[in-house]
Amino acid sequence: MPFSLIASGIKTGVSVYKAKKDLDKLKTLGRIGSAVSGFFGSKKKRAKEQAKRAEFSQLLGTQYGALQQTVRDVGQEFATQRDFMGESQGLEQQTAVMGYGLGQENLQAQLAATNLQTGAGEQAMQLAQQEFAMQQRARDLQSRERAFGLDLREASRMRDIQAAGFALDKAAAEKGLKSRNYGKSLMDMMEG
Repeated sequence: MPFSLIASGIKTGVSVYKAKKDLDKLKTLGRIGSAVSGFFGSKKKRAKEQAKRAEFSQLLGTQYGALQQTVRDVGQEFATQRDFMGESQGLEQQTAVMGYGLGQENLQAQLAATNLQTGAGEQAMQLAQQEFAMQQRARDLQSRERAFGLDLREASRMRDIQAAGFALDKAAAEKGLKSRNYGKSLMDMMEG
């Protein structure tokens, strides 16, 4: 085997070895580049996700604020309805008492005009008093029924608001945000 062939083979072997080393270096550089690119790419992706979570958290805060205002508005609405109901009941009571008083006066005038015996007159007066007492109980029952119905409607509205607060808690948890216990906070606000 001539020396030139051996030298050429060695030269080729060295070239292949250098090429392989250069290729290995390129692969290593490619991996490093890919890692750096991945790091910065995932950092950018993390920043985007964090911005989205911050925006969503702000949206939840805005919605929670709206629910708090709704609790106050609903509370005020039902307080106003209770005031109206109380005024209405007061007027009904005054009207009933005035009607009873007039009825008693008329009955006494009839008794005096007809000279009814005392026993019959007293019995008529007692019957009028019993009738008035029964009407009073009926009015009281009706007032309590209206108040109960109003309480039920208010409780229903408040439960709907509270459910919306718990939905905010669930949405926060699904986005990986720390829960602020929106539902419980609203419930505490309703009870306070």
